[in-house]
Amino acid sequence: MSRDLTFAEAVIFCNQDMKQLKQTFQKNCDNSGLHTFNQVKREGDVCLYSRTDVKTDFLIGYELFVTHSIKAGTSMRGGGVETEDREAYPGKSAFGKSAWFLGGKDALTQANTQFETLVKGEKAVVIDTEGDDDTESVPVVRVVSESPIKMGLTLPDKPFTQKQLAAHNNISNYKEVYSDLQKMLSRGILKIVGEQDSPRGKKAKLFGRV
Repeated sequence: MSRDLTFAEAVIFCNQDMKQLKQTFQKNCDNSGLHTFNQVKREGDVCLYSRTDVKTDFLIGYELFVTHSIKAGTSMRGGGVETEDREAYPGKSAFGKSAWFLGGKDALTQANTQFETLVKGEKAVVIDTEGDDDTESVPVVRVVSESPIKMGLTLPDKPFTQKQLAAHNNISNYKEVYSDLQKMLSRGILKIVGEQDSPRGKKAKLFGRV
């Protein structure tokens, strides 16, 4: 007896000739050390991976994303072209658009909740076709302690840089807010939303509320 395909089955059927994402792989991203990426679950194009430090077996967090495909013949950075159709793990430019990092307390619960919203199409997604596991590395998420975030540190309403966060809180040395900024990123309070040109030419990351 024939039956209609589910969404997940239809995606798999359409992509059966495409090289699929590995369920488990190891990679040194941004020289942050060797990490293990392990697929927790997947439905259609929506994937959830855990990220663990290889040396310490410490769970850094979870990466939730909507994967995209790269066609054979697509130009590769550094020269050459793709030799086969394949799925791509998100690169750093995809985070905040079609990929999200979840860390800290209750990270898996949050990841599962957001996973369902993506599967149901209830979360806006902007596919970044340039980022992938071979040409760009996944952004480093620093492991931070559970110590409290600095009391009195307030966040601007609009996207901001680290220096702008310091100025907003009347802190003259912007480096003083770095630790708390990393804590807020790892705990899902903030996310990277873009970049801003700086006078020295190096782009500064823009942060925004989740």
